[in-house]
Amino acid sequence: MANLEKAITTQEELDAVIGERLKRAKEKYSGWTSPEDLKKLTDGYQAEIKKLQDAAAETQKQIEEKDKTIAESAKYKTDLEKTRIALSAGLDVKYADRLRGENVDEWKKDAEDLAKDFKAAHSAPPLGNSDPATAKASPEDVAKKKFADWLDQFNSN
Repeated sequence: MANLEKAITTQEELDAVIGERLKRAKEKYSGWTSPEDLKKLTDGYQAEIKKLQDAAAETQKQIEEKDKTIAESAKYKTDLEKTRIALSAGLDVKYADRLRGENVDEWKKDAEDLAKDFKAAHSAPPLGNSDPATAKASPEDVAKKKFADWLDQFNSN
């Protein structure tokens, strides 16, 4: 180290003193990163953050799609169970979606009540049929005969 009490009279002496101070300062700050390097690091981190945010958004979208699929599956299972219950109670399939309740037991009870109401409403004896050809015929046969009669009537005109 240069003696500071001695006057610096030449450029070489000044360079030596300043060089020594510069060397100590460089050693002191040698672990630091330059602003340019920090900018590169920051840009790299920003790019990585953007990539992770995009991946998180895609993952969220996939989760929402799976949740939707699960909800649709649950609705399908519910509809299937209600249909099974309605048919087992003797109801038409179209009444399955009218069953009320939160669970299978409540749906069964509602289906039984609805079936009882339909039986009570339709328990009156059928009106007599004056046509002996259709008196013992099934409803499908009666419908076919009526259609055939209508068709014959239509063709004769």
